Amino acid sequence: MWLSKDYLRKKGVYSICSSNSYVIEASIEFAKEKGDYILIEATPHQVNQFGGYSGMTPEDFKNFVMKIAKEKGLEEDKIILGGDHLGPLPWQDEPSPTAMNKAKDLIRAFVESGYKKIHIDCSMPLSDDPKVLPYEKIAERTRELFEIAEETARKYNFQPVYVVGTDVPIAGGGEEEGVTSVEDFRSAISSLKKYFNDVPNIWDRVVGFVIMLGIGFSYDKVFEYDRDKVRGILEEVKREDLFVEGHSTDYQARYALRNMVEDGVRILKVGPALTAAFRRGVFLLSNIEDEIIPERERSNIKRVILETMLRYDRYWRKYYKDSKRLELDIWYNLLDRIRYYWEYEDVKMVLNKLFENFSEGVDIKFIYQYFYDSYFDVREGKMKNDPRELIKKEIKRVLEDYSYAINL
Repeated sequence: MWLSKDYLRKKGVYSICSSNSYVIEASIEFAKEKGDYILIEATPHQVNQFGGYSGMTPEDFKNFVMKIAKEKGLEEDKIILGGDHLGPLPWQDEPSPTAMNKAKDLIRAFVESGYKKIHIDCSMPLSDDPKVLPYEKIAERTRELFEIAEETARKYNFQPVYVVGTDVPIAGGGEEEGVTSVEDFRSAISSLKKYFNDVPNIWDRVVGFVIMLGIGFSYDKVFEYDRDKVRGILEEVKREDLFVEGHSTDYQARYALRNMVEDGVRILKVGPALTAAFRRGVFLLSNIEDEIIPERERSNIKRVILETMLRYDRYWRKYYKDSKRLELDIWYNLLDRIRYYWEYEDVKMVLNKLFENFSEGVDIKFIYQYFYDSYFDVREGKMKNDPRELIKKEIKRVLEDYSYAINL
């Protein structure tokens, strides 16, 4: 099976962690262009049995991805779907019996829909837990969810691969992470082995372990990967015949991504950097629009995004706290909290208006000025001067770095 340990010994994998339709479309096109597999994952905040912030259940998300793949001519067996941080994460404020029951239903729903890569994460304390959850309790809950996953997978005649461990307390960026200590890793792996000692060959299918790698990003700063800082912990993980799954690898330089893969971080997760590339493309189009479209006919997309996010602040308020630069944070912050708002009706409407304003294509001189990486491709007929194609090229520029990194 692809994503087996044998596969990961030879090369790395990048994982698309986004429910943005343009990101998914660009990523699927990119995989087809490269003749490669693609791993697409969803978190329980994005996608769960109640819909998540995307409004999609695991089955909905699968159908959404596969529909795009069919339209783009990518074979279904080239796509691996995964669930990221599956566990009681969305229900941390609830008592453990309630939260864990929902987590079990969550795992069941993902596996029933054919997701073959499952990251089980039970590291977060629930409302009736102590502030720091003991490794024993994390392992016990991990085993509970594993049993649900295996029982469900047997009904559908497949065996998922698993990732365990966590980058908590910081996931998805926000500030500099520390580095997981060897002692903490040993405690975590020992507890897991205790709870999995009766499962034959399970460590053949636990392919990855999530640790903190000292990377991450804040509103305008990227914390660079430093291989010297993590050499000890990565050697320890390697001794267990495990590979590291790197979270929050967004915005790392391509050489840093390559160093990670060489060092044993064989699964690279990327999400906000892809939606930020989408945002960048949209804003570049908006700049052109401001120059050539009469004011009354413009989408005014940046203004509408700002108004929408100020009106509905649940997805950004705790991240953007400096009132003096609030507008700039909303538009340009590396955390890219705009990614939660593209499906809001007002934003969707003006995005479509922006595209309509370029329905006859984007003038080549503006492509030269604003989308230089696409300029010669358009001139040579390798791509259309269509606004959506120009934006997808911005996304593919990010994917090129990951493709470079994983091919050792």
